[in-house]
Amino acid sequence: MTMMPTAHICAQDNQWTTIRNGQIWLTDNGDTVQAHAPGFLHKDGKWYMVGEDRSKAFRPDVNLYSSSDLVTWHFENKIIRNHVTIPELGRRRMIERAKLMYNAQTGKYVVWCHYESFNYAASEAACFECDSVNGDYKLVWSGRPLDIKSRDCNVFQDTDGSAYFISTTEENQHLGLFRLSDDYHQAVEHTELFRHQRREAPAIIKIGQYYFMFSSACSGWDPNQCKMSYSMDLRQGWSELANIGDAIAYDTQAAAILEIKGSKQTTYLYVGDRWMDPDLPQSKIIIFPITFDGTQCEFNYREQFEINLATGEWR
Repeated sequence: MTMMPTAHICAQDNQWTTIRNGQIWLTDNGDTVQAHAPGFLHKDGKWYMVGEDRSKAFRPDVNLYSSSDLVTWHFENKIIRNHVTIPELGRRRMIERAKLMYNAQTGKYVVWCHYESFNYAASEAACFECDSVNGDYKLVWSGRPLDIKSRDCNVFQDTDGSAYFISTTEENQHLGLFRLSDDYHQAVEHTELFRHQRREAPAIIKIGQYYFMFSSACSGWDPNQCKMSYSMDLRQGWSELANIGDAIAYDTQAAAILEIKGSKQTTYLYVGDRWMDPDLPQSKIIIFPITFDGTQCEFNYREQFEINLATGEWR
């Protein structure tokens, strides 16, 4: 995205936003955006981005930003703080891959994340909740979901409002799909996916009758081949993993797939982390459009592109 902040933009049919990759994102105040492994929520015409503050590389807080154009980001709050939200955070525990959801049934904002010890022995998850999107979140629950070791993770909300936590399980061997309770507070059902295929960084999007999942292999901070699978049922029938993009996913690891639903078309944006570029605190966020044709995905990196958020068109 553009390195310099721009003026506040309200999406109109004749307005195009330019997105440039490979640069450090800055807030509207000129501060560095710290939102690694980001999660996104689109609500009331605004995008919210939650992610790891890696300015203290291995003791990340969780930051929240907002934007109307996916370029100009405003810092909202450090919604989960080391030593404050939970005393053990930053001492014996850390948070990775915080993801944000809104529960329309309860009116609450919920964060699920990887909740880990510094030697990765805990293998746990955690759930936090707040009445407002940018408030101070409180811990609801932490532990191994349904007593299953859980690490690298994401969330997915289906079109019927049901929510899922998906993570790499049992020492990174499988992917675990956990259906959440109606209040999104706890896992109530587990389905094992991609057994012994050692996938992580899962990101799911539903398009028409198909669910698409993007994931990477487990190779630490080093990038590897992104693979995609699709199914008509979250719990079963996933296709064989297929390579997309180049051999290192354009030096990224999947974080989210955004849906831009405009007046003329719907565009999907891949969001990935370019870890250790040049170091962990300065790792880049990369975003580019991807297209779907049936069960096929065109996954081509764009150094720069323009998007019209009102119409959904890109060029």
